[in-house]
Amino acid sequence: MDRAVIIQPLKPFDVPDATEIIARNPLWQRYGLTFDSVQQVLLEGLKRSDGIYSARIEAHLAGLIWFDVTGTFYHSGYIRWVAVHPDFQNRGLGKILLKFAEEKILSVGPNVFLLVSHFNRSAQRFYERLDYRKVGELPDFYKQGITEWIYRKTVGPIVS
Repeated sequence: MDRAVIIQPLKPFDVPDATEIIARNPLWQRYGLTFDSVQQVLLEGLKRSDGIYSARIEAHLAGLIWFDVTGTFYHSGYIRWVAVHPDFQNRGLGKILLKFAEEKILSVGPNVFLLVSHFNRSAQRFYERLDYRKVGELPDFYKQGITEWIYRKTVGPIVS
């Protein structure tokens, strides 16, 4: 990344820009997400989660990450969404966001989990390059006809 990235909690005034990043992406549209549904989910998430962060580059909301440090089996973190604005893709911002979340999650427990749709080969390669491994499948989990692959990154078992 050639410019400074500032990661901070997502603010309510950022929700329209964050919504735009997700709702206009063809990948997310396959799940039936609309501008209104994404905006509602993000606003609700801000009320009950402290793990929604934005990435700013200069004045632009360039991406976001949503995670829960104990969202999987109470002892492991779960990354719900990683999204990067098209103008900032393929520049390392996704990796910066992911590393930010991993640092917070791995300070609490030894595992990070996330889901990747079966057809999203570029995301699968991205996560695998960052030491995530496919550990399972969830057919028809979010939407009929889409299998979510469970990925895990670990630094060890919950109990040593």
